[in-house]
Amino acid sequence: MFLSRLLEELFPFAHYVVRARRQRQRSESPDILKKSERYSSLSEAQLDERLKEEHARASALDEKTFKLTLSLSVGLTVLGSTAAFLVRAVTSPAIQAALTVVIGLALFFVLSAGFVALGALRTLPRHGYGTEFLLQRQANAPNRVADALARQELTNNIRHLRNETAFQALRNGLILLFVGLLLFATTLAYQSLCPAVAAGSPAASIGEPDPAASVSPPESPAQPQEADRFPYGATI
Repeated sequence: MFLSRLLEELFPFAHYVVRARRQRQRSESPDILKKSERYSSLSEAQLDERLKEEHARASALDEKTFKLTLSLSVGLTVLGSTAAFLVRAVTSPAIQAALTVVIGLALFFVLSAGFVALGALRTLPRHGYGTEFLLQRQANAPNRVADALARQELTNNIRHLRNETAFQALRNGLILLFVGLLLFATTLAYQSLCPAVAAGSPAASIGEPDPAASVSPPESPAQPQEADRFPYGATI
């Protein structure tokens, strides 16, 4: 159970594809009538009320997924692109490679969440409306409304999974982006402190001889002696 939940949090897209396909198959299957038989025990007014609630829930989920998730995706994408340009300020090739991988994964999660949010523009089936539904309802009102309600609930589950997947992808992208920025800030601070440490002669602070101190100054050329200048004892 824990492993399944962990894989869902780390790879939300695979979980969404599998669960959404399963829910779509159930909503289109004739076996849905087994579930709607229990709904038939409700009154017609109660079924109508529940069907309206599911229709309102569908609109609210689509609006939330599209507006909120898409706006966050755009903002994080801009921030991630800015952080990618800052990688050039790092001089270490290893740190540059690590930052590139982290920020690349963050952008992948964020852009994927944006694509999931755009899926809210796709029209999903809406059950319990239209002329055909009214004609079928006149023939067998309770059973037809119960069938539409059961199918609409499953379709809304797909919308819920899409919203949850977009949230998980945005969260993962934000965490990775934060890790990348933290690594960049730490590396930049270390690079800025390195010249100050070198100027303070760290080798001497740990007890090692300073190479600059061990080098003796060059000797000045010897001045000629008085006898050398006047070799035959001549004087001026």
